[in-house]
Amino acid sequence: MPVAGQALAQEETQEKQQTQTAELDRVTVTGSRIARVGFVTPAPVTAINAEEIRATGAVNIGDLMTKLPQLSPNYTLGNSTRFIGTAGLGLLDLRGMGTARTLVLVNGRRHVGSSPGSTAVDVNTIPVEWIERVEVMTGGVSAVYGADAVAGVVNFIMKKSFEGFDLRGQGGMASEGDFNRSFASFSAGDSFADGRGNAAFSMEYSKQDRFGRGNRDIGREYLVSVPNPSYDPTQPPSQSNPQTVVSGPGGNHSISYGGTFTIGTFNPANPATWGNRYLFNPDGTFRRNRYDGTVVSATSCVDCDFADLNAVADLQPAFDRFSTNLMFNFDLNENHRMFFEGKYSKTESQFYGQPAFDQPIRIRRDNAYVSPQLGALMDASALTVQDGQKILQVSRFNVDAGRRGENIERQTARAVFGFEGYLGDWNYEASANYGQTTIDRLNINNRINERWHAGMDAVRDPATGNIVCRTTLNPSAINPHTNAIYSSFARTGCVPFSTFGNGAVSQEAAAWFNTNSLNTSKLQQTVLEASIANSAVFSLPAGDVGFAAGIEYREEKSQENTDPLAALGLTFLNAIPSRGGKYDVSEFYAETSVPLLADLPGVDMLSLDLAGRFSDYSTIGNTFTWNAGLNWQIIDSLRFRGTLAHAVRAPSIGELYNPQSQNFATIADPCNYQATNTNRPSTAKDPALRQANCSALGIPVGWVDTYSANRPGVSGGNPDLAEESADSWTLGLVWQPEFIEGLGVAVDYWNIRLEDAIGAVTAQTNATRCVDSPGGIDNEFCSFITRAPTAGYTDSQGRVFPAYSITNWVALNENLAKSRRVGVDLEVDYSFGLLGGNTQLRFVGTRLIQSREWPFQDFPEEFNEYVTYVTDPRWRANFETGYTWNDWRATWTMQYVDGNLRVTPASYNSNPGSAAPIANGSYTYHNFQFGYTFPGEDRLDVYLGVDNAFDKDPPLNYFGADIGSAMYDSVGRYMYIGATYRF
Repeated sequence: MPVAGQALAQEETQEKQQTQTAELDRVTVTGSRIARVGFVTPAPVTAINAEEIRATGAVNIGDLMTKLPQLSPNYTLGNSTRFIGTAGLGLLDLRGMGTARTLVLVNGRRHVGSSPGSTAVDVNTIPVEWIERVEVMTGGVSAVYGADAVAGVVNFIMKKSFEGFDLRGQGGMASEGDFNRSFASFSAGDSFADGRGNAAFSMEYSKQDRFGRGNRDIGREYLVSVPNPSYDPTQPPSQSNPQTVVSGPGGNHSISYGGTFTIGTFNPANPATWGNRYLFNPDGTFRRNRYDGTVVSATSCVDCDFADLNAVADLQPAFDRFSTNLMFNFDLNENHRMFFEGKYSKTESQFYGQPAFDQPIRIRRDNAYVSPQLGALMDASALTVQDGQKILQVSRFNVDAGRRGENIERQTARAVFGFEGYLGDWNYEASANYGQTTIDRLNINNRINERWHAGMDAVRDPATGNIVCRTTLNPSAINPHTNAIYSSFARTGCVPFSTFGNGAVSQEAAAWFNTNSLNTSKLQQTVLEASIANSAVFSLPAGDVGFAAGIEYREEKSQENTDPLAALGLTFLNAIPSRGGKYDVSEFYAETSVPLLADLPGVDMLSLDLAGRFSDYSTIGNTFTWNAGLNWQIIDSLRFRGTLAHAVRAPSIGELYNPQSQNFATIADPCNYQATNTNRPSTAKDPALRQANCSALGIPVGWVDTYSANRPGVSGGNPDLAEESADSWTLGLVWQPEFIEGLGVAVDYWNIRLEDAIGAVTAQTNATRCVDSPGGIDNEFCSFITRAPTAGYTDSQGRVFPAYSITNWVALNENLAKSRRVGVDLEVDYSFGLLGGNTQLRFVGTRLIQSREWPFQDFPEEFNEYVTYVTDPRWRANFETGYTWNDWRATWTMQYVDGNLRVTPASYNSNPGSAAPIANGSYTYHNFQFGYTFPGEDRLDVYLGVDNAFDKDPPLNYFGADIGSAMYDSVGRYMYIGATYRF
């Protein structure tokens, strides 16, 4: 991909372009509404242009943008499936501060959001071919653009006019598996009325296939963490003496596709009990689980019968995107222009993940599918007795019942109509902007739990000898999973089935107990704004004073309607009720640029920029934001720039109004002494304190948690939320030495501090702080965590929790956190002639100095530092070499990710030998593109490209859809070919 070019050597080009444009055109840059020459602003603005985008072969802009060092890859196509309803979204996250704190603009104007309850913009809906350039600005610019710009702004600047025809097509495939991408676009436009008007439209279509883990060899390595058999406990843990290592083949042996059950006890540390665990063969018979290697825990083993739970998970969703765009502008006279921008985009995402699973399902002794052999084993065993019958508890990964997935269709429409021009010496703009996104999400194979229970509770009809549902014979039958009578909904049409063996669940039964749950959402945004600006209101000895001011009214609406069965908690999907809300805000803003000094020794030019914005929200009341910037041209070749800003972000509709609803969280229990638990008591800052607190909770020393699924809990919004605020500042130097023509260097330090951050204390944080508090367990953190009693616990959905295991958690939105991001951006741009052609070298990188999170800002000494963790590597950088010679061109791009830790820095510092490997090495990816433009009046351009040319695999076990894995390429070598025809 191209690296991001800051406005260095581009300045002279931009100035020349301005002198050639029509009178009504003006040059503006992200971060200011005052027309500027040469992109000279106090804040650093990073940019990539259309040529650089095309040089990557990008078919969707979202994944390309997240490769910039400034942006965290939190919502790429490869990891957008982490949450319900987000598959296919391309959301931008500046500095890793969250998508809600990155403001995305199109031509300097807001764009409707793409996710219910949020204003975050799906940039995959933006047409690739009509992008003129993309500008990225770090730091709080809420004073210029309003809320959501806490971390900064990404502004997509589109073409304002187009003449002729442009046709482009591209296709490519991965070297491993059957993953393909394709792209086609067509643009047409023309001027009319003697050049006073221009109208153009475009159509784009891109498509990619679903891509599963099993499509690649590295997806079938089956590696797990095991205790190091060579560990020397007399020596400190280290990477030469690690406590755990990676081994395989291995996986989860507590559950299987066909069903796993235990007769008696199962103790991982006692081989004598290993024979008590059984699994079902595909034909319904059963056998003892094979244990030829290491039994790591009650859930994990090596060289044994195990289930690979990720084998059925997709790496990339299928993704289809169609968009059509229209632009129109007409000069009413020499001072006034009318313009219109219209778009329609439709995206369709499909992915499949894990099926519904049970730990356990309960099978009565008189079940019709219990064989004589299984019945004899049950009779001879001390199993749980319920309703007078012995109960066999089977853990099952129900692949044969249908993989769960999502089909998501998003339709986005947006229209902007306005006028711009001059009123005397003042330029003005007035516009109306309306956008709407509708989302139809179909959750595929969403199991209706009670029907599943009723169908597997099968018996023989004494009258006919046929196998029927128990509730068919006895309408008052009790569901052994809920201890309640089956409802009429479960009785009607009940289809009996077996769960003994993979493939036992019939398609007829699956069609009865599964449903496709439809969830519909609509987001609407209305923006009315008007602004005036003058780059020379009056003159001072040092130059002209610029001024801009404007008013804006914005209304945001969001409504999400959930499938009724799912909302009532009757399906395997989270019980999420319908939700929605709206708010509006009226704002006034002003900005000025004041030249202070000029033409003095050491001060070629010194100017001060000031901006402020007053906002009145219908939800939180009044807010005020401001920023100040200093621009100091020391000499012709050296410029200093700096900014100081106070930004705010109002809470979103979802943060305010989402009702409390069911959610699930992965929790590494801090009281779980299992050797492979990364949060075990020995890893705590004060292991003795944690052990004492765990014991105070009644948890015995050495306890091992055998519950392996995500924990249910409750999360939701809070209508009493206030705004969050951020103070940011930047300092930078831009150097363009006269003695090295074509060289530009920029170095910028940035610091963003966020307070009163909106968020919920995670279940993991509450669980850990509960037992790490010096005052004991009588604290508020423990009140948000519920544990099972000594006899264990079975919840209303039939989930069985062993003794002491966490059964529930609560996490509601609050203004409670604080975070800080600090770093340095470096860019070097050098263009020169070579062997009759032109060469361009460009490096852009970010060195992260701090990435700190304070879960509770009231405790300033308690923070988590994430720099060097896999999500926050110290360095990310891109280096591009481009060469053009006559009609030939070539680019070579290197993308660098610094070495990082696989555990948090705090965990590493407390125990550098807790696991091996504990760190990932540095990674460099190499991408190439070669192109040729045929001479002639009608221009045909062909190109060939390859990404990850040396087929570099991701680090060990970083092959999936989580955030850390997104730093690395999961597709492997990818080759593409394309052509563009202009006429």
